[in-house]
Amino acid sequence: MFNKIYLTVLCSLLFPLSGFALGPSEKLLTEKNSLYQYIAVTEDAAKHERYLRSNKKDLIQGGISLDAPAKMLFEYTRTAFVSLAFLPDDPRDVLFAGLGIGAMPRYLNSYYHEANIDVVEIDTDIIQVAKEYFYFKENKNLKIHAGDARQFVKRSKKKYDIIFLDAYQGDYIPFHLTTVEFLREVKSRLKDNGVVVSNILSPYRNKFFDSMIMTYKKIFPYLYIFKGKKSGNFIFVVTKNFDLKDKDGIEAAAKKLQSLRQFDFDLPETASRFEYSMAYEWSGANILTDDFAPVNLYKYQDSEAK
Repeated sequence: MFNKIYLTVLCSLLFPLSGFALGPSEKLLTEKNSLYQYIAVTEDAAKHERYLRSNKKDLIQGGISLDAPAKMLFEYTRTAFVSLAFLPDDPRDVLFAGLGIGAMPRYLNSYYHEANIDVVEIDTDIIQVAKEYFYFKENKNLKIHAGDARQFVKRSKKKYDIIFLDAYQGDYIPFHLTTVEFLREVKSRLKDNGVVVSNILSPYRNKFFDSMIMTYKKIFPYLYIFKGKKSGNFIFVVTKNFDLKDKDGIEAAAKKLQSLRQFDFDLPETASRFEYSMAYEWSGANILTDDFAPVNLYKYQDSEAK
């Protein structure tokens, strides 16, 4: 009990409430300090949209249109689905590391009803917010597991077609989910033709962007990077097998999927935003390891510089 009270007090000091300015048509629906981060839900009456915010810097982590809550509002969530073009067949087993508002697992579930989807989220308050404010619901093929994603991956015996890595706390990924050791564990949970998809902030906001590229390349045969058209997000797609795909092949597969599934966004256009492959090198970038993962260090360097 003492530890829980201590952590609650510490979070209140680290993540003060009402740490951002609301827009003229925006209202605060709820806010709280979880054991891991500051959480706020706001609603914009003019846009008829609802957002999940997670720090005092006004960073929006997810959102829905109240007129069409089933659609994916943010570009990076749609871009992540380019990963489907890398699979030879429909996904049967899928893992999401990080829930957010639950937009991606809910969307995948709506188009692939038979896929078994596991979602791992360490912050139980995020789970509650996703269900209460963003229409997220579990069902027989969509299950939430409360816990740390790395521990889940390490202990699981299940193999997956796709593993989505989107576990953020504020504007950074917890360091133990960025290292070469973690990615090696993730790779071991893939089926032979499986892929891993990661949501990565741009180099403008992410000082270890280059190191993340080199870390992924250390473990996986091929790395494909897709750039957001409007957002500051990049999507990394890595494959377990050695079947190299070119841009034309990825776009062709995306067109076939679009025709078959009739997604409510343009998957072929997303596939056309292919940026780099394994040929891209950064000689000065460091491989992130459990002993050297300066993700949080970079974050605090940014805070001190402001």
